[in-house]
Amino acid sequence: MSDDFLEQIESIVTHAGYECVHVGIKKDFGRTKIQILIDIIGGINVDDCETVSRRVNKFLDENPDVPGLDKGRYYLEVSSPGIERPLYKLDDYIRFQGREARVRIDGLIDGRKTFTGIINSVSDGNIELICDTGGKKIPFDLIKGGNLVYRFENKKNENENSKHKRRGNKRK
Repeated sequence: MSDDFLEQIESIVTHAGYECVHVGIKKDFGRTKIQILIDIIGGINVDDCETVSRRVNKFLDENPDVPGLDKGRYYLEVSSPGIERPLYKLDDYIRFQGREARVRIDGLIDGRKTFTGIINSVSDGNIELICDTGGKKIPFDLIKGGNLVYRFENKKNENENSKHKRRGNKRK
């Protein structure tokens, strides 16, 4: 697919009021799959996905000669990036500084391909993660995949603490 096509899809998503996290196109069982990840403050629901899906489908119906799309032999998937949101762009790493991320690289750094840590800084095309072994500067060009990390036990402890506080307030 052309960059122009991807930009048109991104434009449709942003004009609908959503953040376009990613537009991916790949072959899946002989058909082209167009995957669009959208987000908005407060999170995405089914109605949001349906809104974007309808707008993109309308665009695709009005432009049947998009190179790479076999007339009707594609399917569209619109979804939320989820709580372990993928990180695709350098700006994603800047936006989520202070959050925990898992990064997979092409090649090895200190004998490892995967690093998990807090995104400390982003500068000169490098992501600095604070890992259990200290700070690691990872060139963005080497990153083949990254995502935020969600720690359920942290949320569970926060919820339990708030329950105890509420219970404590009722007894007073």
